[in-house]
Parts: sequence; C-alpha cells; structure tokens
Amino acid sequence: MSKSYLHPLKVNPSTGEPFLPLDSHPGFIITPPRLSDIVLLPDLLNDPNVHPWLKGPPYPYTLEHSRAWVTEKVEEATALLQELESSSEGSLKVVGGCPIRYIREVKEDGTDVLVGDIGLQRSDGVDLQNAPRLLDVNNQRKAGDPEIIWSMGYLLAPSYGGRGIMSSAFKAVIKQWAIPRMGMRRMVGVTYPDNYGSRKVMEKNGFVLREIVKEHVKAKGKVHDCCVYDLNVVCCS
Repeated sequence: MSKSYLHPLKVNPSTGEPFLPLDSHPGFIITPPRLSDIVLLPDLLNDPNVHPWLKGPPYPYTLEHSRAWVTEKVEEATALLQELESSSEGSLKVVGGCPIRYIREVKEDGTDVLVGDIGLQRSDGVDLQNAPRLLDVNNQRKAGDPEIIWSMGYLLAPSYGGRGIMSSAFKAVIKQWAIPRMGMRRMVGVTYPDNYGSRKVMEKNGFVLREIVKEHVKAKGKVHDCCVYDLNVVCCS
C-alpha cells in the first residue's frame, strides 16, 4: 500500500504507518519514531559496543533522556507527515526533513525489533573557524535550497553489524528521500579514525575523505581526532 504524496514510502495497511523498505535486505524497514521506542532506546545507547562511538547522547542514557528525545522526534515526524499530506495531489512536495529514522527488523509474525537509528540534520559544515556562523546561515535556508549542508547521525545494534544493513539504509535514505524529497545536494560526515565500520559505510556511499582533524571532539571524557567526509550528489548518482 502506498500514498502518492509519501513517495517513495510505503504504508503499513494494518497500522497506517509509513515506512521505507531496504530492498537489498528483505525484512528490514525504516519507520518514523514511535512513543513505544522510549523504553527501547536506552538499552541500545548504553550498549558498551555503541556508546563509546557516540559524541552526542549522554551516558548513561536514562529513560528520562529517551522520553525527551523520542517525544521531540515523534512531534517532528508528525509535523512533516502532516505537511506532506497537505500537499497537492500528484505533486511531490520538497520538505525540510525526513519523517523516517528508526531501522527495524520485521519478524515472521509481523512484529518488529528496533535495531538502529539514522537521522538527518543540518550541519555546521565541520568548519572549526566558522561553525557557529555557518550553522546559523544553514538553519536560515529554506527547504530545498541546494546550499544546505546536511549531516547524518547513525548507529546500529552490534549484533546486526557486518551485514551491510547500515550501508543499505544510508543509500536508501540519501537516494530515495534526501535527494528527491529534500533537494539535498551537499552532506558532510564525521567519525573517529578508528571507527572503521562507520568509515566504510560512508565510503561505500560515495563520501570522500576531506581531512583528519586533530583533537576535534571531546566526548565522554576523551579528546578525539575526527575524519571529515564530504558527499556531493554527483558521487552517489
């Protein structure tokens, strides 16, 4: 089941929830956030093989953190879906965000399991000298402006790693949603030099290493160098 204004998203006929299937990984989908994710997210973000690689989320990640975050993301996704629904029939409205972000494995009985997160946001371009100004300029640009610099935050449960799931999710979100439905033309990615899995995901999707910035991030009591990657849509066409 599908609705034209949501293209390329499908719609679950039982729940009415939109989703994007990962064609190269049958049984895996990307959906909007759900309030039921509040109780699921802490286990994922507190995993000892996950949290050391994350700059942003606090550690330990509590139920209160999860409630605030998921509630905010549900509201954002709902607003985007309402904006899409109000668009003219037959036209594909360009919007300023992506309503889907949580990667799930669908089981044979129709239930699903939260296994990862992939979220788009506007970036400061990872410019150490001009970051605040660039982020302010970036945030003022209207939806669909090709000059907007985007970034992607992502994580995957360790038990699902090494199977190409995140690479496929990256490709699906960028090619099927960010480019045609958001007008995305520029994206920047940042990861630690020894996070080889993350680097491989970006490189497989056309990101090109710009530089390795020394002592760029302080997170969880440690100072990290960072690999900065750039993506131009020509690279992933």
